[in-house]
Amino acid sequence: MHNNAKQASTTPADLSTNPPSPTTTMSKSVTNFTGQLVTFTTSVPYAEVITRLETALHKETSSAKWFPAMRAAKSKEDVEKALHDIIGNDDFIYFLQLPMHWVNFFKPGTGSVIVYVIGNPVIAQTMMVEDIRVAFNIPPRILVVGKENGQGTEIHYHLPSAVYAIDDNPALKTAALILDEKLEAFIRKITAESSM
Repeated sequence: MHNNAKQASTTPADLSTNPPSPTTTMSKSVTNFTGQLVTFTTSVPYAEVITRLETALHKETSSAKWFPAMRAAKSKEDVEKALHDIIGNDDFIYFLQLPMHWVNFFKPGTGSVIVYVIGNPVIAQTMMVEDIRVAFNIPPRILVVGKENGQGTEIHYHLPSAVYAIDDNPALKTAALILDEKLEAFIRKITAESSM
Protein backbone atom coordinates (compact mmCIF):
# COMPACT_ATOMS: atom_id res chain seq x y z
CA MET A 1 0.00 0.00 0.00
CA HIS A 2 1.42 3.28 -1.10
CA ASN A 3 0.93 6.55 0.73
CA ASN A 4 0.94 9.43 -1.71
CA ALA A 5 0.97 12.06 1.07
CA LYS A 6 4.04 14.17 0.81
CA GLN A 7 6.16 13.84 3.91
CA ALA A 8 7.49 17.04 5.43
CA SER A 9 11.21 17.26 5.62
CA THR A 10 13.35 19.47 7.74
CA THR A 11 16.39 20.84 6.05
CA PRO A 12 18.61 23.81 6.72
CA ALA A 13 16.57 25.65 4.08
CA ASP A 14 13.46 25.24 6.23
CA LEU A 15 15.23 26.93 9.13
CA SER A 16 16.16 29.88 7.00
CA THR A 17 12.59 30.47 5.89
CA ASN A 18 11.16 29.81 9.38
CA PRO A 19 13.77 31.16 11.80
CA PRO A 20 13.39 30.30 15.50
CA SER A 21 12.03 32.90 17.88
CA PRO A 22 14.58 35.40 19.13
CA THR A 23 16.37 34.10 22.19
CA THR A 24 15.91 35.83 25.53
CA THR A 25 18.79 37.07 27.59
CA MET A 26 19.40 37.47 31.29
CA SER A 27 22.01 38.92 33.55
CA LYS A 28 22.97 38.61 37.19
CA SER A 29 24.34 41.21 39.55
CA VAL A 30 25.26 41.09 43.21
CA THR A 31 24.94 44.12 45.47
CA ASN A 32 26.81 44.07 48.76
CA PHE A 33 25.37 45.66 51.86
CA THR A 34 26.12 45.43 55.56
CA GLY A 35 23.19 44.61 57.81
CA GLN A 36 22.93 45.40 61.51
CA LEU A 37 21.01 43.30 64.01
CA VAL A 38 19.56 45.32 66.88
CA THR A 39 18.87 43.52 70.16
CA PHE A 40 16.89 44.83 73.12
CA THR A 41 17.01 42.87 76.37
CA THR A 42 14.50 43.46 79.15
CA SER A 43 13.60 41.88 82.48
CA VAL A 44 9.93 42.23 81.56
CA PRO A 45 8.45 38.71 81.26
CA TYR A 46 7.86 37.32 77.79
CA ALA A 47 4.08 37.08 78.23
CA GLU A 48 3.88 40.73 79.26
CA VAL A 49 5.99 41.87 76.31
CA ILE A 50 3.75 39.90 73.94
CA THR A 51 0.63 41.45 75.46
CA ARG A 52 2.07 44.95 75.16
CA LEU A 53 3.23 44.34 71.60
CA GLU A 54 -0.07 42.95 70.35
CA THR A 55 -2.01 45.73 72.06
CA ALA A 56 0.26 48.41 70.59
CA LEU A 57 -0.17 46.87 67.13
CA HIS A 58 -3.97 46.76 67.43
CA LYS A 59 -3.74 43.06 66.61
CA GLU A 60 -7.40 42.16 67.07
CA THR A 61 -8.71 44.98 64.88
CA SER A 62 -5.90 44.65 62.36
CA SER A 63 -6.53 40.93 61.88
CA ALA A 64 -10.21 41.52 61.16
CA LYS A 65 -10.10 44.69 59.08
CA TRP A 66 -6.75 45.38 57.44
CA PHE A 67 -6.54 42.89 54.60
CA PRO A 68 -10.20 43.30 53.54
CA ALA A 69 -9.63 47.06 53.51
CA MET A 70 -6.53 46.70 51.34
CA ARG A 71 -8.33 44.43 48.88
CA ALA A 72 -11.03 47.08 48.52
CA ALA A 73 -8.61 50.03 48.26
CA LYS A 74 -8.67 51.97 44.97
CA SER A 75 -6.34 54.83 45.82
CA LYS A 76 -3.63 56.00 48.18
CA GLU A 77 -6.33 57.90 50.07
CA ASP A 78 -8.14 54.60 50.67
CA VAL A 79 -4.95 53.07 52.06
CA GLU A 80 -4.29 56.03 54.33
CA LYS A 81 -7.87 56.06 55.64
CA ALA A 82 -7.95 52.31 56.26
CA LEU A 83 -4.70 52.53 58.19
CA HIS A 84 -5.80 55.51 60.26
CA ASP A 85 -9.15 53.88 61.05
CA ILE A 86 -7.28 50.98 62.65
CA ILE A 87 -4.20 52.47 64.32
CA GLY A 88 -5.06 56.15 64.62
CA ASN A 89 -1.85 58.11 65.08
CA ASP A 90 0.26 55.09 66.04
CA ASP A 91 3.14 54.06 63.81
CA PHE A 92 2.69 50.34 63.24
CA ILE A 93 0.02 47.81 62.39
CA TYR A 94 -0.06 44.04 62.90
CA PHE A 95 0.24 41.91 59.77
CA LEU A 96 0.98 38.38 60.95
CA GLN A 97 3.04 36.26 63.32
CA LEU A 98 5.11 33.12 62.88
CA PRO A 99 5.40 31.00 66.03
CA MET A 100 8.74 29.20 66.16
CA HIS A 101 8.21 27.24 69.39
CA TRP A 102 8.69 24.00 67.43
CA VAL A 103 12.45 24.56 67.55
CA ASN A 104 12.26 23.25 71.13
CA PHE A 105 11.73 19.78 69.64
CA PHE A 106 15.25 20.04 68.24
CA LYS A 107 16.84 22.11 71.00
CA PRO A 108 14.95 21.75 74.30
CA GLY A 109 15.10 24.84 76.47
CA THR A 110 15.07 27.31 73.60
CA GLY A 111 11.91 28.84 75.04
CA SER A 112 9.09 30.76 73.42
CA VAL A 113 9.89 32.30 70.04
CA ILE A 114 7.63 34.33 67.75
CA VAL A 115 8.45 36.39 64.66
CA TYR A 116 6.06 39.30 64.15
CA VAL A 117 5.59 41.02 60.81
CA ILE A 118 4.60 44.63 61.41
CA GLY A 119 4.56 47.75 59.31
CA ASN A 120 2.94 50.86 57.98
CA PRO A 121 2.29 51.23 54.22
CA VAL A 122 2.36 55.02 54.45
CA ILE A 123 5.86 54.88 55.93
CA ALA A 124 6.90 52.06 53.59
CA GLN A 125 6.02 53.99 50.44
CA THR A 126 8.43 56.79 51.38
CA MET A 127 11.23 54.27 50.75
CA MET A 128 9.70 52.10 48.04
CA VAL A 129 9.19 55.04 45.70
CA GLU A 130 12.93 55.67 45.95
CA ASP A 131 14.01 52.05 45.35
CA ILE A 132 11.48 49.26 44.77
CA ARG A 133 14.04 46.69 45.96
CA VAL A 134 13.25 47.90 49.47
CA ALA A 135 10.05 45.83 49.15
CA PHE A 136 12.16 42.71 49.63
CA ASN A 137 12.56 43.60 53.32
CA ILE A 138 9.24 45.35 53.86
CA PRO A 139 7.34 44.94 56.12
CA PRO A 140 9.90 44.76 58.95
CA ARG A 141 10.05 41.69 61.15
CA ILE A 142 10.78 41.53 64.86
CA LEU A 143 11.86 38.40 66.70
CA VAL A 144 10.62 38.02 70.28
CA VAL A 145 12.41 35.42 72.41
CA GLY A 146 11.60 34.41 75.97
CA LYS A 147 14.85 33.98 77.92
CA GLU A 148 15.53 30.75 79.77
CA ASN A 149 13.79 30.21 83.11
CA GLY A 150 11.53 33.19 82.56
CA GLN A 151 14.38 35.66 83.05
CA GLY A 152 13.01 38.30 80.74
CA THR A 153 12.76 38.80 77.00
CA GLU A 154 14.92 39.61 74.01
CA ILE A 155 13.73 41.42 70.89
CA HIS A 156 15.78 41.39 67.69
CA TYR A 157 15.30 43.20 64.39
CA HIS A 158 17.31 44.36 61.40
CA LEU A 159 18.10 48.07 61.44
CA PRO A 160 16.06 49.42 58.49
CA SER A 161 18.61 51.99 57.33
CA ALA A 162 21.33 49.32 57.15
CA VAL A 163 19.19 46.93 55.12
CA TYR A 164 17.10 49.24 52.94
CA ALA A 165 19.51 51.99 51.91
CA ILE A 166 21.90 49.87 49.86
CA ASP A 167 22.76 52.56 47.30
CA ASP A 168 23.82 56.18 47.56
CA ASN A 169 20.32 57.63 47.65
CA PRO A 170 20.00 60.47 50.19
CA ALA A 171 16.19 60.53 50.10
CA LEU A 172 16.00 56.79 50.75
CA LYS A 173 18.57 57.03 53.55
CA THR A 174 16.64 59.84 55.21
CA ALA A 175 13.36 57.91 55.04
CA ALA A 176 15.02 54.77 56.42
CA LEU A 177 16.55 56.70 59.31
CA ILE A 178 13.09 57.98 60.23
CA LEU A 179 11.89 54.37 60.31
CA ASP A 180 14.90 53.48 62.51
CA GLU A 181 13.71 56.02 65.06
CA LYS A 182 10.08 54.96 64.95
CA LEU A 183 10.92 51.27 65.28
CA GLU A 184 13.26 51.86 68.21
CA ALA A 185 10.67 54.00 69.98
CA PHE A 186 8.12 51.22 69.51
CA ILE A 187 10.46 48.56 70.93
CA ARG A 188 11.41 50.75 73.88
CA LYS A 189 7.73 51.26 74.63
CA ILE A 190 6.91 47.55 74.80
CA THR A 191 10.06 46.61 76.73
CA ALA A 192 10.05 49.42 79.30
CA GLU A 193 10.80 48.21 82.82
CA SER A 194 8.05 50.40 84.25
CA SER A 195 4.45 49.57 83.38
CA MET A 196 2.96 51.27 80.35
